[in-house]
Amino acid sequence: MTIPMVTAECVLAVSDKCMRTDMPVFGTEILDELMQDQPHLLKVISFMLTEIIAKDKPEEEAAWDAVATMCVVGIVFKAIKAQVESDEMASLFSEEGELHE
Repeated sequence: MTIPMVTAECVLAVSDKCMRTDMPVFGTEILDELMQDQPHLLKVISFMLTEIIAKDKPEEEAAWDAVATMCVVGIVFKAIKAQVESDEMASLFSEEGELHE
């Protein structure tokens, strides 16, 4: 399976919903979701956050940069998941319509 093209409507809906959540809360939610759904990907993201985003920065600045980065990753992750679900639903409805014809 390939990653679907995320529609503008989908990414706008996801980003609007995500932006209504406090950034540290959303970042934490994404960490939890990735630990559950994508643990191997999260290991790489964590390594990159530590070695690229936060390296040699003061602790507080590094923490905020890591949270902001996780929020961006989270919006991308959630948009792709939402598009996959939308495409699957559309496929089911089109198959159902074919069965009734």
